[in-house]
Amino acid sequence: MNTYDDVVNDYLRAVEQALNGVPANRRAELLAGLSQHISAKRAEIRPGQETEVEVRSILDLLGDPEEVAERARLEDPDDEPILIEPKKKSAALIWVLITIAAVASLCVLGGLAIGFLALVVGHR
Repeated sequence: MNTYDDVVNDYLRAVEQALNGVPANRRAELLAGLSQHISAKRAEIRPGQETEVEVRSILDLLGDPEEVAERARLEDPDDEPILIEPKKKSAALIWVLITIAAVASLCVLGGLAIGFLALVVGHR
């Protein structure tokens, strides 16, 4: 670990703190992606030629940790699946059953109406 790793680690910690409230799996995914990106950019610097200015310029191009976190929230705000609580499951089931019953009733009434019209038209 060289002295510039501390600069990168401080930046990643700041991003992690800014991601407060983001689900842990999404936060870990984002931090891993940032870390890989930073490592790839640092690898482009000739060995022995890396300076703190170059490392900070890589981080500056990524943006302020708060801005990085905000962009991450906007990219995928609903990463977690929607979970229906047990109380809400029964209410949801009732609405599904009501919808099925309504559609079935409309089909039966439509069939009866068509049959009646066919009967009336057939008697003329």
